[in-house]
Amino acid sequence: MTGQVVEATTAAPVGEGFVVLLDEQGREIARALTAADGRFSLTAPRPGRYRLRSERIGYVAFVAPQFTLEQGQTLTHPLTVTALAVQLAAVEVTGRTSCRVNPDRAQTTATVWGEVRKALAAAVWTERQQIYRYRIVAFKRDWDESRREVREQVSDTLFGHARAPYASVPAIELAGHGYIVAEAESIAYYGPDAVVLQDSTFLASHCFGLVRRLLDGVEQVGLSFEPEARRRLPDVRGVLWLDEGTAELRSLEFSYTRVPEGVTDERIGGTVEFLRLPPGAWIIRRWELRMPRLQAQTFSLPGGVAQRRVVVRGFRDGGGEVLEIRALDGRRVYPP
Repeated sequence: MTGQVVEATTAAPVGEGFVVLLDEQGREIARALTAADGRFSLTAPRPGRYRLRSERIGYVAFVAPQFTLEQGQTLTHPLTVTALAVQLAAVEVTGRTSCRVNPDRAQTTATVWGEVRKALAAAVWTERQQIYRYRIVAFKRDWDESRREVREQVSDTLFGHARAPYASVPAIELAGHGYIVAEAESIAYYGPDAVVLQDSTFLASHCFGLVRRLLDGVEQVGLSFEPEARRRLPDVRGVLWLDEGTAELRSLEFSYTRVPEGVTDERIGGTVEFLRLPPGAWIIRRWELRMPRLQAQTFSLPGGVAQRRVVVRGFRDGGGEVLEIRALDGRRVYPP
């Protein structure tokens, strides 16, 4: 099916957004990035009754009335939307968190989660479509214990389609084994990617709240998350930060809970920066995972009792940054 998104009052085309095909249960079946003139094309897997949802960052999502698609039918379906801006400045930050309730169903977090989810879904779609070629610098960097001195650094420039910026596994496995897993001769640290953050398993096992900050003169609203108190495996807590004025997702900052050997250090974690491209697609622009180098120490207590503890003796960071993006026809998309 094809169509065009237009604004209800002006009939002007609405570009730089997504149109999502929903089934009768409201589940996402497919999505398409609208062109500058608001036109889109979607393919339904089978005949049935569907709805269209228009998603634009900074605007309330609009769901159109249900329609029927017959076998072999090619339907042209216009989508007329009402542009209602999202007002993040009006969101009240109470400091409380909500557990056992998905953030889209909790009144305090629904608005912020709605904007986060749009950007995460767009980032997943952009990666899977492979519509861009990237020039990326990837690095590994060893730090001293204070993180003031770089002891060794290795970097490499990569070209081609972007892959997931850091290793992750399905949310159900993270729930079952934790985000830090001891392997044969090493410890694997997993970061929550855009797919995991939207997964029902993650949403059902974390508590959500709202926070605010001023960063480089820009007001930001954050959706904070932390594992339920009963969680006994290594997990993640952090904040997804949005620009208060534009409602654009800026970054994810997270740290680990229940690090093995009782180590507590908030520097162990990661940062992911997001970027909205001019056509309305989303990518991960920069990422970093900060993993500790642990060392066991044994010392004697009064009475000759030996005591063992594990301390952080340094860090190894893994990450990268997108330097340039080009469309498949060679046109440069980023930097402008």
